[in-house]
Amino acid sequence: MLRRSFLIALPAFFVPVVVQAHSPWGQYVVYRQKHLLVLSTRDDAASYPYSKRLVEAINKGAPEASARPARAINLDRAYNLLRSDQFQFALLSRGNVEAMRSAGGPFNGKPAVDLKTIYKFDDLEFVVRADFPNNLVSIVTDAVLSNIASLPGALRPEDVLELPNLHAGARQAIQHQ
Repeated sequence: MLRRSFLIALPAFFVPVVVQAHSPWGQYVVYRQKHLLVLSTRDDAASYPYSKRLVEAINKGAPEASARPARAINLDRAYNLLRSDQFQFALLSRGNVEAMRSAGGPFNGKPAVDLKTIYKFDDLEFVVRADFPNNLVSIVTDAVLSNIASLPGALRPEDVLELPNLHAGARQAIQHQ
């Protein structure tokens, strides 16, 4: 009986302490800073398999990029990651890119995301946030161009130069090829 009374009274002697555990989120920020992550989505079926090929090509041409594919659960999550500058690069179907750029379709009423094209592969567009530095986009574009033979459906560089939303860094790399 005395033991039971002691156990009941025991919590009264302890002051609540906030326990902080190690959060993986800080490490994820560092991971995103160390790797060029190419975002795709599950519901944009062609984007993820092709992003693996694209990442391989980038790593061959610019190993310092340490590119990795990343896949969002759906297009809405990809939109939020790009809009909030948590991701800078994405490979998505042209229609999805246009919907993000124009705040149309599933993003009607939401802010537009200013995405610029780096390269185009059939219906897939490799895009980057417009505010990403020209010199770094130029390096990524050079890596793509140096391994273009391994990327099926890649437009000819001359055709990419005609795209209306081409990033200035990509334009520079293609013109100096």
